[in-house]
Amino acid sequence: MDAQKSLKVKKIVKIVLNVLFYSFIAVLLLFSIANMRIKTNADIPNIFGRGFLAVISDSMEGDQDDSFNQGDLIIVNMLNDSERANLREGDIVTFYDTELRALNTHRIVEIDGQFVYTQGDKVALIPGRAYVKGEVNDENDYELMTKAEVLAVHTRTWTGAGKTLVFLQSPTGFGLFIVLPTLLILVYEGFLLVRNVLNINKSKMEEKHKKELEEVQAELQKEKENMREQILQEMKKDEEKK
Repeated sequence: MDAQKSLKVKKIVKIVLNVLFYSFIAVLLLFSIANMRIKTNADIPNIFGRGFLAVISDSMEGDQDDSFNQGDLIIVNMLNDSERANLREGDIVTFYDTELRALNTHRIVEIDGQFVYTQGDKVALIPGRAYVKGEVNDENDYELMTKAEVLAVHTRTWTGAGKTLVFLQSPTGFGLFIVLPTLLILVYEGFLLVRNVLNINKSKMEEKHKKELEEVQAELQKEKENMREQILQEMKKDEEKK
């Protein structure tokens, strides 16, 4: 019973390790694919329409339920034209900021036809700087764009994970946690492949030698029986002569 229980535990551990191993490979693959799709500063790393961005400024720190902080990681849905038509005030959207020459993510404070006005939650908390519809607002406190320029809409936040993403996207982080593990995995899989091939060849050689040995033994047995038959015949002839 103890041996069977130990064997069962080893089998379960092996299955769990395999699941973790191949899950890690899948994550590396998806992360690599998402980042390979980045061609310009206006591109959002995404896979299957879901993008992820590290928050590198504190402009969205505020008192709203979906406000987020510098160092967080935000998940966004990439938008098509029909989805842009359904944008609403209060949505948090990502767009390419031509002044910053980088992606920016702020809250929609007004939609006027095809025009969208956005503002960061932090600025909105400063007295006299919150965007007010129908009034003249300081253009330094908000951003104006068309709906076509809105790239994605915020869906959820992963608190504190942005710093990790920034490091992974750096040359050092990408090399240590993406390239190196991938190479180690390839080396390990190569080792398993070579070992399996050698084991298969070894089994084939052992089977071949076993077959050859059986043939030799069968031939020796046949010769032994022939010699025995000849001896018996000789003895019979001698008996008849007598």
